[in-house]
Amino acid sequence: MKRNLYLSVQEKNAALSRFLKAFSHIQPGRERIPVVQSLGRITAEAVYARYSSPSYNSCAMDGIAVISAHTKGASENNPLRLICEKDYLEVDTGDMIMPPYDAVIMAEDLIETEDGEGYIIIAPTHPFAHVRAIGEDIVAKEMVLPTGHRIRAIDISVLISAGITEIEVIKKPVVGILPTGDEMIEYTEPLEDGKIIETNSWMFENLVTENDGVGRRYPILRDDLELIRQKLSEAVSECDLVIINAGSSAGRDDYTIHAIQELGEVYTHGVAIKPGKPVILSKIQNKPVIGLPGYPVSAYLTFTEFVVPILNMYCKSGGLAGQQKQVKAKLSKTLMSGLKYEEYVRVKLGIVENELVASPLKRGAGASMSLVRADGFCVIPQDKEGIPAHENIQVKLVKDMEQIRKTLVLIGSHDLILDVINDIMMEEGSDTCLSSTHVGSMAGLIALQKKEAHLAPSHLLNEKDGSYNAAITREMFPNEKMVIIKGVRRRQGFIVKKGNPLNIQNIHDITPEIRYINRQRGAGTRVLFDYLLKKEGIAREHISGYKYEAATHMSVAVAVQKDNADVGMGIYSCAKALDLDFIEVGFEEYDFVTYEKYLELPAVQEFIHVLKGEAFKNRLELLGGYGYEECGQICFL
Repeated sequence: MKRNLYLSVQEKNAALSRFLKAFSHIQPGRERIPVVQSLGRITAEAVYARYSSPSYNSCAMDGIAVISAHTKGASENNPLRLICEKDYLEVDTGDMIMPPYDAVIMAEDLIETEDGEGYIIIAPTHPFAHVRAIGEDIVAKEMVLPTGHRIRAIDISVLISAGITEIEVIKKPVVGILPTGDEMIEYTEPLEDGKIIETNSWMFENLVTENDGVGRRYPILRDDLELIRQKLSEAVSECDLVIINAGSSAGRDDYTIHAIQELGEVYTHGVAIKPGKPVILSKIQNKPVIGLPGYPVSAYLTFTEFVVPILNMYCKSGGLAGQQKQVKAKLSKTLMSGLKYEEYVRVKLGIVENELVASPLKRGAGASMSLVRADGFCVIPQDKEGIPAHENIQVKLVKDMEQIRKTLVLIGSHDLILDVINDIMMEEGSDTCLSSTHVGSMAGLIALQKKEAHLAPSHLLNEKDGSYNAAITREMFPNEKMVIIKGVRRRQGFIVKKGNPLNIQNIHDITPEIRYINRQRGAGTRVLFDYLLKKEGIAREHISGYKYEAATHMSVAVAVQKDNADVGMGIYSCAKALDLDFIEVGFEEYDFVTYEKYLELPAVQEFIHVLKGEAFKNRLELLGGYGYEECGQICFL
């Protein structure tokens, strides 16, 4: 056979672009698999919790379960005697806390009576002290994992806790691998002069696995045109993508190009790179077929440059997680710790004004969702009582640093739409990832002041004129050019049990006998509730449960659903999600405060693009309770 000449040597990016365009029709396949077999797989859609975790009120400490109201007045000057079974029950960590008991006193805070028939306490307790409330870690119907997430071991644990038994994942493409060459032998055969142990195909198989595919290696093919043509046709019919190795150059026995030309269409034969020139990019039966050179270095390089982009089209591969690298980051808030233990704290990371910022996540032993959300860990040494805010710390990464660099950091008020925005970004193939920490509107603005966040979600009411967010932003940033990215108008009100059995219609119906659940200090919802109390002349002390705090609207809703509270203030979408009743107080404005200069950041631009998009509006309609007329508009202050 005549020596093959390269059809044309093309510039690498041009050749790749043309090749990818030819397969723009490729869409990732999907399959449903048991969640226990999902390690390393990529979610095909957002996953929502079926159950709350814990699913019951559980004891967080060894001690005694008590009725908190019965401990009022206890002090050193007025010790209170508690009698077993009459005033308390002995409990261990993990035990169910059943009504009428609503709090736990730790064993170390108890003084045993001289007769051994009870305990003495010298301080009162409060509702849900040392009790893990229903949904503390996971709330039913909240998003556990977004679209395009690579499932880790901790994710599987959380999914199981959330009642997920099966999961929709991206189907792994099958990649056929055909090694060729008369001189090649299998690694199991004895090595003879003139023979070479074939290794590339094994490298390809493992590279395919690393990039979320399934490698199917075929036996070594002799340099025989008819045989190569036959096996190539067979592999194309059985696989999604085929790699044929060696025989792609211009030698007398390089038959690959001829076999491909007879079976399909060649886009490129030869690219202007060194090493790796003899690459073939082609199509057979509407499937990609790539001929890679035989030299191992060339084979590896061209695999990463030409095969990986095609694999990404099939499986939305996001790359492998970071390999426990350590980085230095500025701590966003003070971390306190005892002297008894070396403490590992989960953190979210993001880069704000060229500085890596670490925001601590939940620290409880049961807060497994914080492992899902974490970008890394910092360690508080045993001989330290804590680490002050703004101090530089070492963080051990559990995610790739490149992904962290593309993270948009939001600190402030909570809303379900933050998960939705992040999910839409993933669905649209964005490189930007949202990191949201829920600390309340005021704390979010403080974080923005300290340059620890890009955006501060906020819904702070100005009592003077009924406007939202602008007045407090001007007050806190008097010398800065600030903007408000308009978010949503959302229905705010009281969440009550289905059917509203206590007939709660307004704030006056929240009598001392009604159990209320509040939001944390600085939360916009708490600010609104305090405003309503003041407006109606109701003392905070009048509200039973005013000090019982929840960090999110969904936590409020699940507390009502599971009878930890009778009523709480929150947004309609959370009441709807858990099939609860809702007494509307009014609409409020949930916006995003930021510096004017941050509008130039590509990640912020992507965020605004999602806010203005139809996909976001459609998801809001499904959630219910939102107005989106001004979404994405910029208000300069």
